[in-house]
Amino acid sequence: MTEKPQQFRQSDDPTLGLGATRPGGFPDFGFTSEFEDPTDPYAAMIGSLRSFLDHVAAAKADDLALTKLAYDLAGWRERLAEVAVSERDQVFARRFDLPGRGQTMSPAFVVRDADPDHVTGTVRYGRYFLGGNGAVHGGAVSLLFDEVFGRLVNSHRTPSRTAYLKTDYRAVTPVGVTLEVHVWLDRIEGRKRYARGTLKNGAELCAEAEGLFVELREGQP
Repeated sequence: MTEKPQQFRQSDDPTLGLGATRPGGFPDFGFTSEFEDPTDPYAAMIGSLRSFLDHVAAAKADDLALTKLAYDLAGWRERLAEVAVSERDQVFARRFDLPGRGQTMSPAFVVRDADPDHVTGTVRYGRYFLGGNGAVHGGAVSLLFDEVFGRLVNSHRTPSRTAYLKTDYRAVTPVGVTLEVHVWLDRIEGRKRYARGTLKNGAELCAEAEGLFVELREGQP
């Protein structure tokens, strides 16, 4: 009799952090003076990971190199699985003293100036975010706006979630260029928070966006 393969359960994946005694919760979003301290092990690791992803996107490696890389990555995966924690206790994306909150899902947004209603800064898209022909993937542009909008509208406020996000692409957003980001809280109407923003390459407007975030009721995930 053929043995049925064991069915994978989400709880078997240590990266999901399921089964934790406490829910993930929301960090206290905000903006601080962001810098990458070369003596900070986590900051150095995230910086290397960003660079690694850019090199993965740019490389055309041979089969032997790819096999070795896969082996090395599998080894690190197993080591990290031993120290997996719940969402509430994770470090990834919760280091507000680092550009981009110390994560690699979206490009590293570096804050220049911020208050409760405005934030300005810079961003530089690496090869990892290439869409084609030297241009940033459009989804990565929207992701940047969602990231910065969310941090601004939730800064020291009751958590909210994205309800609507509209991005208008006005010109090509180039890879490898330092771009200017300006985001502001447009208005608040009850539980609704509206934000707007621009992404510029010098004087040229690459994209602009508007978003609606709705404040969560007590008990909502």
